[in-house]
Amino acid sequence: MSQDWEKLGGETGEAVPTGRLSRALTLGTMGARVTASSVASKIGGLMLSASKDKREAFLQQAQLKKAEMVVEALGRLKGASMKVGQMLSADPELIPAGLAEKLSSLQSSAPPMTYQTVRAQIEAAYDRPMETIFAYFDPTPIGSASIGQVHRARLESGEEVAVKIQYPGVVESLESDLKSLATLLSYGRAVIEKTRLDAYVKEIRNVILQESDYLVEAENLARFYDRIKEREGLRSPKPYPEHSRKSVLVMEFMEGTKLDDALERIEPGERRDEILRRWVAIFSWMFHECHELHADPHPGNFLLDADDAIVILDFGCVKAYSPEFTDGFLDVLDASWQDDPKRAIELYFALGYGRGKTELDPDLMRDYHAFFLAPFLSDAPFAFGDWKPGSDAKAFMFRHPSFFQLVPPAEALPYFRVLSGIKGLLAKMDATINVCDMAIDTARRRGRLTGEPKA
Repeated sequence: MSQDWEKLGGETGEAVPTGRLSRALTLGTMGARVTASSVASKIGGLMLSASKDKREAFLQQAQLKKAEMVVEALGRLKGASMKVGQMLSADPELIPAGLAEKLSSLQSSAPPMTYQTVRAQIEAAYDRPMETIFAYFDPTPIGSASIGQVHRARLESGEEVAVKIQYPGVVESLESDLKSLATLLSYGRAVIEKTRLDAYVKEIRNVILQESDYLVEAENLARFYDRIKEREGLRSPKPYPEHSRKSVLVMEFMEGTKLDDALERIEPGERRDEILRRWVAIFSWMFHECHELHADPHPGNFLLDADDAIVILDFGCVKAYSPEFTDGFLDVLDASWQDDPKRAIELYFALGYGRGKTELDPDLMRDYHAFFLAPFLSDAPFAFGDWKPGSDAKAFMFRHPSFFQLVPPAEALPYFRVLSGIKGLLAKMDATINVCDMAIDTARRRGRLTGEPKA
């Protein structure tokens, strides 16, 4: 069958721009198109000012057109540019209505690279013909994302595997991509606040550098495979490190449906909420008990199998933390449960929050926690579809500017990105689940409760 692979592969994919000039030109063109679209939509909105409904409908349609331009460009470029789009799509509260849905297509269905490019990448990594590595290789990808795309294959020994192949030029184009993205922040406010996007772009460099080494991911996968096989309702693929290379990762093929797609097919109710609660528990277990965090929570990294087990596919972005750091967040929750906002402020500073000598009012901290930690303050099911901590925080900080100084430490950014992604999926699925009892149990196991929670 090997002689038919190229014919089967065809040229249905897209060439990935690898040159700095071509990538910068793509981003620049996108910026110009979005800017022009913004100006046109403002003019059109003014022309329809007599009708509020017509104006809002016009502006919403204009926003979706801008979203389509952004998604098209980021999907072609892959790498840093596409990763930013994936991160923004994780939390619909960060971005205007409709854009999250458009950007979510970047999580698993971005335009793939051509089969000829796939073949060249594999043969360069192994330094031998592809036919000597796999007994069968499906030329049609089963998934494509920011750093690479995945194909189904079979090893010579007979095992069914998934093969992740890195896009060419991911690392080489990283710095130029980030510089180009920085120049687009002038129109970024049409998509997300500049300060939030700045923080994401800074984080993206470290994320991509880590994810681009598939041998590191194979080590992460092996470590978590041993841990996960002991947990009920959770699975992960077995890695094949002897067959993996820095730009090619070989792992066990797993059957299942992308998590958010699977959840949308399940009627709202007990079964769906139980799966979502279990998904939240995965991150809590990793962070608070393994002191490592799967820091890429978008649903494309998870499957739901026929037995309702959650399958974690991607371990490219794993962040390690000290037990003192992870316990510190449980201590903040305990301070809130014990109604001790003064202690909570001291704990934030101990975790590295704040700019210099920040003075915070304990009564205001209590008010801040009332909406920001709302899911953890009542031992009962919480309706995540109605929770808008981002907009509430903005309004609160403008009324109380001292809280602008409560800046989280850099090492906490992946943690908050995970929380944002979790909240995004729970809100999208209109989940109503109890996460407070989960947090209390975790704090009790870690010995972080100073008294019975007033929750």
